[in-house]
Amino acid sequence: MGSSSDAIAQFTAVSCLPDNIAVEWLKLYDNDIDKTTNAFFDDPDALQKHSQNTWNESQFHTDRTNNPGQPPWAPRQLTLAEQEEADMQKAMALSTSQFLPAQETGVTAAEKPYFGPVRHEYHDTKNWIMTTSKATAKEILLNPEPKDRQRQPDTPAFLRPSPAGHRLPGLVKVLHAIPAAREALLSRECLKAKYEHHNEWWDGVPIQSPQVIHGEEDHDTPPQEIIHEGQRLIAFLDDTERAYGSAEALTALPGLRDCTEDCTIKEFPALWYDAALRHTPAAPLNHIFQSTGARARGEYFESEDITVLDLEIHQQLFEPGQTLYDALDSLLWPNRDGSDPEEIFLEKVADVLVIRVFRGDVTAKSLDIKVPAVWYSDRYRRSSQPRIHQMLADKVAIKDEIDELEARKQRASAFKSSRQSDKPVEVNHLLQTAQQHFIKGSDYFAMTNGIASTETEQEGPKSEAYRRIAEELKVLSERVAARLQAFEESRDKAREKLRELSKLFTEPSDIPGETPHDKYTLRGVCAEPETVYVQERSKPDDEDEVLIDAPAADHWQWWRLSYDAHAAQPTSCNKVREIEVLKAVRDGPPSAILVYASEQAMSVENKELPPQLKSFVQTDNLAFAAELASSDHQSPPPDNEDPNSSSTPLPSYNDINNQQFSPPPTAGRDKSYDEYIP
Repeated sequence: MGSSSDAIAQFTAVSCLPDNIAVEWLKLYDNDIDKTTNAFFDDPDALQKHSQNTWNESQFHTDRTNNPGQPPWAPRQLTLAEQEEADMQKAMALSTSQFLPAQETGVTAAEKPYFGPVRHEYHDTKNWIMTTSKATAKEILLNPEPKDRQRQPDTPAFLRPSPAGHRLPGLVKVLHAIPAAREALLSRECLKAKYEHHNEWWDGVPIQSPQVIHGEEDHDTPPQEIIHEGQRLIAFLDDTERAYGSAEALTALPGLRDCTEDCTIKEFPALWYDAALRHTPAAPLNHIFQSTGARARGEYFESEDITVLDLEIHQQLFEPGQTLYDALDSLLWPNRDGSDPEEIFLEKVADVLVIRVFRGDVTAKSLDIKVPAVWYSDRYRRSSQPRIHQMLADKVAIKDEIDELEARKQRASAFKSSRQSDKPVEVNHLLQTAQQHFIKGSDYFAMTNGIASTETEQEGPKSEAYRRIAEELKVLSERVAARLQAFEESRDKAREKLRELSKLFTEPSDIPGETPHDKYTLRGVCAEPETVYVQERSKPDDEDEVLIDAPAADHWQWWRLSYDAHAAQPTSCNKVREIEVLKAVRDGPPSAILVYASEQAMSVENKELPPQLKSFVQTDNLAFAAELASSDHQSPPPDNEDPNSSSTPLPSYNDINNQQFSPPPTAGRDKSYDEYIP
């Protein structure tokens, strides 16, 4: 039975195959259009495989008459034109599913859902559904029009949030704004001769660098790729004309691609450090993210390297009004009273300190701790341990005093009868109620005993007794209130003393030996994946600000950079005050990434980008200019512009990369505020 013309037409429309090949496909599956279509998309080579394993009488006669030299049992070979057409259709079919996830099917009519390979020869297509091979879904972030993602003058570029929900893009942006971290990630000792480019790299498409593999070597991405990808991102944030980019190419590298949420925050600095030590072991900034925690008791000494400090605030240790110092104290010295000779301290504090602070209570709705804009590491150095031990002992004594005052206040303010079922009653409330009772009794007896008397006559004995008791109760109530007030004042003084004691090595002091010196400043905060707060070097807004801040060598401005994929204008870059940043940390989500930098890290000179990286960003800017031009050409030209007029063509990627670059000039000093004024 031959294939119907309708079936041939339907199958050629779906598969884009020639009619003669479509007929062969339909014959193979008994002219069933559904089975044929499914088989074609499951295995585009099924027809060729079948022809190689099937005896074809017509081919026997064809070979005998038309190709005598061909043995009769050989399979039929397609003509050159047929082979080219089949290869083209196969490529088109594969390309339609190249970037889709693997699919699995399930039988919806069964009693229990089944997801897996097909178990029977035939299934009704009406009862089939499709599902992805992984249970997790990844959000696809759509980009606005090119003109809406163009970087505005005097605004910082940033990296949009990851669809996976982690905060690595925000961390990279903050590190870029710290001079020493920027220089470290540029890794000038490990530059490539030329940086490959892809027009969609800015949107997260990885760049596959050519590799030379020898024998049985591992074919994974070489470790230095994390250095090169970091270099691209830093160069992009320096000179891009786009409003934002993506760090997805970085997170696609081995070691990061399988990380979840904030795992990337810990793994990225560690992987970068390992790669830097392997390829540039003598680089001075290799250890910029490395801290070392230590434990010592007599001759015993143990240390551990830390790239990201995980700071969990346990619910049982949480107190309202807690500071970052209190949280660090609880991490390093939990339940310590200063009597233990063991020392726990930070032997080395990184110049760029990354802290991931989070509440251990899953019901917490905010972080609810005070984060200082200036943080001193002296408190946690070994040289400060004797003074810290004394502070811990004093804090325990003061806390014991506060607990004793609270207990005495409780005993003085509450009365409980001997019966276990009775609830405690406030003493003041009890005394006031009794006082009112005797006052009313005194008034009552005075009225009944003096009905026939004048106002000057003496009251009855009961009225006088009730009045006397009421006055005594009033005096007693006042004494109890005064005593409770004294307890509260003593408690408040003890708490104030505790707060003052807790400030040791946290701010400048007039007491000799208690002024800290290792100063760190807060440079950035990642509270939510969609928002990052960062301090950027910038020019003052106006002349008045220049004059006010004239003594300062640099001007630093806090920015709030956010990306909302569901908004009409997804990007937002706004200047904010420092107090707004600190409040956002306290009242924001119960987890935040804090980045502090030492004065040494902030004093590093910002040098020009290396020529190779400058070329890479220029190439990307040219690609973006082409996007803008293409977008503009889709709109009608202005009335005064000739639509047929030609413009100078943009140089190509090869033109840029074939240029000869001379060494960059030595970076000069930054202008002072006075030099900004003409």
